[in-house]
Amino acid sequence: MIKKSLTVLLTIFALSAYSQTYVGVKGGYTMSDIAFSPVQNTRMLFADGFDYGLVFKYFNLKYFGFQAELYMVNRGYRKPIDLAELGDTLYKRVNTYIELPIFMQVRFNLKLFMIHFNAGPYIAYLVQAREGDNSSGEYQMSNISINILRDNRIDFGVLGGIGLSRDFKWGTFFAEGRVGYGYGDMQKHTYTGMPKQSKAVFQSVNVGYLYHFGNNLK
Repeated sequence: MIKKSLTVLLTIFALSAYSQTYVGVKGGYTMSDIAFSPVQNTRMLFADGFDYGLVFKYFNLKYFGFQAELYMVNRGYRKPIDLAELGDTLYKRVNTYIELPIFMQVRFNLKLFMIHFNAGPYIAYLVQAREGDNSSGEYQMSNISINILRDNRIDFGVLGGIGLSRDFKWGTFFAEGRVGYGYGDMQKHTYTGMPKQSKAVFQSVNVGYLYHFGNNLK
């Protein structure tokens, strides 16, 4: 009994020697599209605001931990208004979500930098929708009412990414690239005139700063 207790205590001590918590902020940029079924002639959405939010990361092992975030992100798509034309006049739809991804993270020390790999699910809640077109030369966007019979408030899916970070005594800077795929449809297929599927496909880049608590994992 004493030996088992000592083993448990030593294990807890060993894990706590590697424990470290990070809290910080991030900002980034997302490029997105919607995969419709039946297929539509869509274009990727660019230049529609920056993502920003909070980051929480925890490691209790040297190479394995998890990361959670809470931030605002813009996703959507563009498509030609008249398919018979060359496609210079485009319709644009932009959805703004509050998103919560939760990652398992693996990282390795490259001396000057840490390289890390993230993978995990996300869930997002739609807070605003905008639409418009560039028939006047520039996009004229306006807010649209969210119809809960037509528009899905909840999106969910998977994310994966790779990044680099650098630890300093006063904090950590990181940069990362990600890809994601949504399993929730943007619009409900049961609503009249809506497609059978409308799933988000997106890529993002982001940078951030983290303040760390606990022991150094290097």
